[in-house]
Amino acid sequence: MSIGRRFYRTATGFELIEHARNRLAIVMVGVFIPVWITLIRFMMPDRPLPFRYRGTGEQLLLNGQHLTFVSGGLNAATLIVGFLMFSVTHRSGPFDRRLVAAGYPRPHLLAAKVTALFASSVIVGVYTTAVVCFYWRPEQLWLFGLAMFTSALTYGGIGIVLGTVLRGELEGMFAIIMISLIDVGLESPVVNAGSDNDLVRFLPMYGSMQAGVGAGFTRSVPWDQMAAVPTWWASCALVGLVAFHVRTRVYTRSGRAVTADMVASVPIPRPAAPGEAVHVTVRVCGESCVATDHMPLYQGLAVLAALSAEQAADRADQNVYPLSIKRG
Repeated sequence: MSIGRRFYRTATGFELIEHARNRLAIVMVGVFIPVWITLIRFMMPDRPLPFRYRGTGEQLLLNGQHLTFVSGGLNAATLIVGFLMFSVTHRSGPFDRRLVAAGYPRPHLLAAKVTALFASSVIVGVYTTAVVCFYWRPEQLWLFGLAMFTSALTYGGIGIVLGTVLRGELEGMFAIIMISLIDVGLESPVVNAGSDNDLVRFLPMYGSMQAGVGAGFTRSVPWDQMAAVPTWWASCALVGLVAFHVRTRVYTRSGRAVTADMVASVPIPRPAAPGEAVHVTVRVCGESCVATDHMPLYQGLAVLAALSAEQAADRADQNVYPLSIKRG
């Protein structure tokens, strides 16, 4: 196995493990989706509602309860995958930065996140489709599942972007909830009587909503409308790539970026004798706050290399940097 595949496999494994450890997301998938769809079944009226299906340009008169199955399933899938990807990305930020500082390739870390996003979107999309089919059978089951998958994938990308841009977990979760609610609310005639406005074409869930309606009530496929989905994917990928690159960049005290080659080139020789050791002096906060430790030579060099690479990476006000190293 090549070194590139090994990097990718290792990073993907850790990403999937991190997803599996998110118990709140698992509970939301197992409990929130069936409860939400069941409430729609027993509480939403089935009175006819108008919907502008742009795949054929027709104004359809649809069963309100079945239409809510479409919008409700999309809303559930987007909330769960968006929250999951934001949470994992936000929590893994410091660890990703340390991996990059230690020489781990950025492309492999990004590829692992994309793989985990696809896997999560497939699982949530298939599960949501299965729960909806328990109460209602769409005309085109494969297209309905594709609509759930594309909506989850879009908001998973938005979650990754928010996870790399926003500093707090609370504001990220609030942003995902509000974006999803506004998106679904504006596109669904259950909430918005003006859902046929042309501006809905610029919303993230537009292509998935049109696909869901086409799958549920027609035999046509709105390919032109679904073309908006890759545009959102590309936009999220570009913003996420730039944000990830900036977030994982490590600086020295002089302000110069530390590259993986610079870190890897620091020599870490083994001690010539078991008793050979050094004194490492590190300034922690100011001129009067200095710490000195006694350790083996190779450990001392590793400490200095790590501090040089990671100082000022987390917070600029910590002022942690090495001062000197000398043989003991």
